[in-house]
Amino acid sequence: MSGIEKLNPIVSIVLEGYNQSRGLGEADDTLDALKQQDYPLDHLEIILVGSHDQVEAWENAYRDAAPFKAIKTVACDGAHYYQLKNEGANLATGDIIAFTDSDVRPRPTWVRAIIDGIEAGADVTVGPSLFRKEGRFHPDSILMRMAATITWGWIFGKSREDGLPNARGFMDHNVAMRTEVFRKHQYRVDFGRVIASPLLYRSLVNAGYKVAVQPKQQAAHHFSWRYWFVSLEYRYGFEVYCLRRLDKDYPNQWITKTGYLEPIVSWFWHVLLDMPKWFRFNRVLGTGKIYATLWFPVFVLSSMLAHTFEMAGMYATIFAPEKTRKWAETV
Repeated sequence: MSGIEKLNPIVSIVLEGYNQSRGLGEADDTLDALKQQDYPLDHLEIILVGSHDQVEAWENAYRDAAPFKAIKTVACDGAHYYQLKNEGANLATGDIIAFTDSDVRPRPTWVRAIIDGIEAGADVTVGPSLFRKEGRFHPDSILMRMAATITWGWIFGKSREDGLPNARGFMDHNVAMRTEVFRKHQYRVDFGRVIASPLLYRSLVNAGYKVAVQPKQQAAHHFSWRYWFVSLEYRYGFEVYCLRRLDKDYPNQWITKTGYLEPIVSWFWHVLLDMPKWFRFNRVLGTGKIYATLWFPVFVLSSMLAHTFEMAGMYATIFAPEKTRKWAETV
């Protein structure tokens, strides 16, 4: 357990205000969720990163760090999503760095699950990302479960001998790692808002680091229909198209050989991949197979609809690459 041998290690939580600046959520709500963690709060170092206006508001609101060990702020006007995360992480003094967003509410078991994974030998931990809509959709509702599976469920691969799936990637709002690991492998910032997460994952795996799935490392992300269909699924069309060409280890490279049919082939392929993903995601969350089977037909229809937006984003990338790139890097 290199570097993490003491009881209740210090965790530095990087919370940037990028999505808050887009009206998707408030860092205050994320902090409220962090106050509910079943882990000693005086072992949590909170690092808030955002614009000068955001930082000024945070400093006025959180002059007293209690109940946390510390609350630090970093002002970075004009910085994009991944730049903010890197800047915050560079200020971390904890043994572990955990990343989340200002429109995310980590569940009470989030930090403890991270610690358990690191102390068990992992270098990086990832967990289930869920969706929520305040006052309308609970993270455990069937609709939010389906949307989360389609959008975030790809990070879970085939199961190992212990029954847990292998990690195939991570979401930037729900990932943690040893501080020493992030010091060597940071987010790339040359692609703006996109692509940096899978490229960082590939860098970590190629360097031999162990990435572990922690079922109780759950975080619920803001949901709206426009955000899901456009900012996520449509944008993913751009990201997938680019990643197939940037990452030689990206799966199913044969799809690039299909030319102008690539978005259509991707649509069929991703819908097919979603089918086992639905059962895998529910198994990680401890949901019974009967529940997953009953809702399976509706899930498949939802998958087809979501990937239609992804297909449209991929065609936009083919026929208007520069315009789509500029949009995707700032959304």
